[in-house]
Amino acid sequence: MNYVYKLLKGYLIAFIIFFILTAVITLFIKFTSTPENLSVYYLITAMCAATLFLGIFSGKLIGRKGLLSAIGLSGIFVFFIIFTINCTYFQDLTLNSFNPQYLFPVAVGGIGGIIGVNAKK
Repeated sequence: MNYVYKLLKGYLIAFIIFFILTAVITLFIKFTSTPENLSVYYLITAMCAATLFLGIFSGKLIGRKGLLSAIGLSGIFVFFIIFTINCTYFQDLTLNSFNPQYLFPVAVGGIGGIIGVNAKK
Protein backbone atom coordinates (compact mmCIF):
# COMPACT_ATOMS: atom_id res chain seq x y z
CA MET A 1 0.00 0.00 0.00
CA ASN A 2 2.94 2.29 0.63
CA TYR A 3 3.87 1.92 -3.06
CA VAL A 4 0.43 3.21 -4.13
CA TYR A 5 0.73 6.22 -1.84
CA LYS A 6 4.12 7.08 -3.32
CA LEU A 7 2.68 6.88 -6.84
CA LEU A 8 -0.24 9.08 -5.83
CA LYS A 9 2.24 11.53 -4.32
CA GLY A 10 4.08 11.62 -7.66
CA TYR A 11 0.81 12.26 -9.50
CA LEU A 12 -0.10 15.03 -7.07
CA ILE A 13 3.26 16.75 -7.51
CA ALA A 14 2.99 16.38 -11.32
CA PHE A 15 -0.50 17.96 -11.26
CA ILE A 16 0.81 20.81 -9.09
CA ILE A 17 3.68 21.37 -11.54
CA PHE A 18 1.22 21.33 -14.44
CA PHE A 19 -1.19 23.79 -12.82
CA ILE A 20 1.58 26.18 -11.76
CA LEU A 21 3.08 26.17 -15.25
CA THR A 22 -0.37 26.62 -16.79
CA ALA A 23 -1.02 29.61 -14.51
CA VAL A 24 2.35 31.14 -15.39
CA ILE A 25 1.70 30.60 -19.09
CA THR A 26 -1.76 32.14 -18.75
CA LEU A 27 -0.32 35.22 -17.05
CA PHE A 28 2.40 35.37 -19.68
CA ILE A 29 -0.18 35.33 -22.49
CA LYS A 30 -2.42 37.82 -20.72
CA PHE A 31 0.18 40.47 -19.93
CA THR A 32 2.54 40.21 -22.91
CA SER A 33 2.09 40.32 -26.64
CA THR A 34 2.43 36.55 -26.98
CA PRO A 35 -0.01 35.21 -29.59
CA GLU A 36 -2.89 33.24 -28.16
CA ASN A 37 -3.07 30.86 -31.10
CA LEU A 38 0.02 29.10 -29.72
CA SER A 39 -1.61 28.37 -26.36
CA VAL A 40 -2.10 24.69 -27.23
CA TYR A 41 1.65 24.34 -27.64
CA TYR A 42 2.25 26.03 -24.33
CA LEU A 43 -0.16 23.55 -22.74
CA ILE A 44 1.76 20.69 -24.37
CA THR A 45 5.00 22.14 -22.97
CA ALA A 46 3.51 22.30 -19.47
CA MET A 47 2.35 18.68 -19.83
CA CYS A 48 5.84 17.68 -20.98
CA ALA A 49 7.43 19.21 -17.89
CA ALA A 50 4.93 17.46 -15.61
CA THR A 51 5.25 14.08 -17.34
CA LEU A 52 9.05 14.37 -17.31
CA PHE A 53 8.91 14.76 -13.53
CA LEU A 54 6.38 11.93 -13.26
CA GLY A 55 8.58 9.68 -15.40
CA ILE A 56 11.69 10.37 -13.35
CA PHE A 57 9.75 9.89 -10.11
CA SER A 58 8.18 6.60 -11.23
CA GLY A 59 11.47 5.34 -12.69
CA LYS A 60 13.21 5.87 -9.37
CA LEU A 61 10.29 4.33 -7.49
CA ILE A 62 9.84 1.25 -9.65
CA GLY A 63 13.52 0.74 -10.43
CA ARG A 64 13.08 -1.36 -13.58
CA LYS A 65 11.30 -1.13 -16.94
CA GLY A 66 11.27 2.64 -16.62
CA LEU A 67 10.21 3.26 -20.21
CA LEU A 68 7.10 1.10 -20.08
CA SER A 69 5.95 2.14 -16.64
CA ALA A 70 6.53 5.84 -17.29
CA ILE A 71 4.72 5.71 -20.64
CA GLY A 72 1.75 4.08 -18.94
CA LEU A 73 1.68 6.54 -16.05
CA SER A 74 2.20 9.51 -18.37
CA GLY A 75 -0.60 8.29 -20.63
CA ILE A 76 -2.95 8.17 -17.65
CA PHE A 77 -1.82 11.66 -16.63
CA VAL A 78 -2.48 13.10 -20.11
CA PHE A 79 -5.86 11.34 -20.21
CA PHE A 80 -6.87 12.97 -16.91
CA ILE A 81 -5.83 16.39 -18.21
CA ILE A 82 -7.83 15.95 -21.43
CA PHE A 83 -10.79 14.59 -19.47
CA THR A 84 -10.68 17.55 -17.07
CA ILE A 85 -10.52 20.04 -19.94
CA ASN A 86 -13.46 18.37 -21.68
CA CYS A 87 -15.51 18.34 -18.47
CA THR A 88 -14.72 22.00 -17.89
CA TYR A 89 -16.11 22.97 -21.27
CA PHE A 90 -18.98 20.44 -21.16
CA GLN A 91 -17.75 18.52 -24.18
CA ASP A 92 -18.04 14.84 -24.86
CA LEU A 93 -14.89 12.78 -24.58
CA THR A 94 -14.54 11.44 -28.11
CA LEU A 95 -11.65 10.28 -30.25
CA ASN A 96 -11.44 13.82 -31.64
CA SER A 97 -10.28 14.91 -28.17
CA PHE A 98 -7.08 12.89 -28.54
CA ASN A 99 -4.83 14.66 -31.02
CA PRO A 100 -1.51 13.10 -32.03
CA GLN A 101 0.28 16.04 -30.41
CA TYR A 102 -0.69 14.64 -27.00
CA LEU A 103 1.63 11.69 -27.62
CA PHE A 104 4.63 13.99 -27.24
CA PRO A 105 4.18 14.43 -23.44
CA VAL A 106 3.76 10.66 -23.13
CA ALA A 107 7.05 10.15 -24.97
CA VAL A 108 8.77 12.74 -22.76
CA GLY A 109 7.42 10.87 -19.73
CA GLY A 110 8.96 7.67 -21.11
CA ILE A 111 12.31 9.41 -21.44
CA GLY A 112 11.90 10.56 -17.85
CA GLY A 113 11.33 6.95 -16.84
CA ILE A 114 14.58 5.94 -18.50
CA ILE A 115 16.38 8.76 -16.70
CA GLY A 116 14.76 7.80 -13.38
CA VAL A 117 15.79 4.15 -13.59
CA ASN A 118 19.35 5.03 -14.51
CA ALA A 119 19.74 7.79 -11.91
CA LYS A 120 21.92 6.97 -8.94
CA LYS A 121 20.06 6.63 -5.71
